[in-house]
Amino acid sequence: MMDLPAGFRQAYEMGLVSSAQMVKFLAINARPTTSRFISRTLPQGMSRAFIGRMLADPAFLYRLLLEEAATIGSSVWWEVKNRKDRIKQEWDLALMNVLTVAACNALVVWSLAPCRSYGNTFRFDLQNTLQKLPNNIFERSYPLREFDLQKRIHSLFYKAAELCIVGLTAGAVQGSLSNFLASKKKEKLSVTIPSMSTNALGYGAFLGLYANLRYQLLCGFDQAMVNHFDVIGVALFFSTALRVLNVQLGERSRLAWLGVEVDPLVQSDDLLKAYNRPSEDGTRSSSKWFISKNAIVSGLGLLGIRQGNAESAANEETRAPKARRKRIVRKKVTASSA
Repeated sequence: MMDLPAGFRQAYEMGLVSSAQMVKFLAINARPTTSRFISRTLPQGMSRAFIGRMLADPAFLYRLLLEEAATIGSSVWWEVKNRKDRIKQEWDLALMNVLTVAACNALVVWSLAPCRSYGNTFRFDLQNTLQKLPNNIFERSYPLREFDLQKRIHSLFYKAAELCIVGLTAGAVQGSLSNFLASKKKEKLSVTIPSMSTNALGYGAFLGLYANLRYQLLCGFDQAMVNHFDVIGVALFFSTALRVLNVQLGERSRLAWLGVEVDPLVQSDDLLKAYNRPSEDGTRSSSKWFISKNAIVSGLGLLGIRQGNAESAANEETRAPKARRKRIVRKKVTASSA
């Protein structure tokens, strides 16, 4: 006990940390692991926040990596599918979209993940009040942190405002860079690019309202699965399936909120090119047919028919029809009429 860090030892003596949480802390710091490497690489404030999230949810790092892999994969698949051959000329725009989506998704998962943190004492009461709010509305209470209904409702609106500011900032930066890169393109883009203001407002509304509500419910589902199943693998299986579906739904919804769509004129040009290809093949095949026809006509000489007669007969058929002869009517004159 005397070899523990001073703050951690004092928290354990006061009964603020359980034995299970102490085991998790020692498991992170006792041997070289990925969690220990990340916690020692990050700054002090972020390191404490990361350790607090790992204490509250041992699978936090797995969920974060899963969300990032699913988000990047879904975004890259959409870019390649819709840009098609233009992906080589518009790779910078596609990369900008993928990086923005991945960063926003990581911030949402980080912000709403449950955490064991006692924080510090601030000068202003508003800061102390915000510090005592849960990260999501379904987070469980722990020593010195009792979350009632009022605090959970305040947390919902506070996280909405926080994520809205994050979305406005990310959307403004991404919109300005995308429009700057698009201005250097000579050809017409295959995907429409909204203006900077539209992109910023779209990202702000999407993260603050839609993504906040989805991930709040997802955190509640994860907690319910962990409490219901005794085996952690079963809970992680259902959580993984739901998170993958959530990422797919979020990617389609994000495009609708931002107003991003494929340019139909560019797609119509590709369709016209594909439609004109059979006509060229038809002309080639017709030319081959005329060559074989001449060969047949020339081969008529073997049957005793001269080629000149055949050509003259064919020319006579193609000539204009002759003028119609006038009919001459002769009358018979009798002797009586004379």
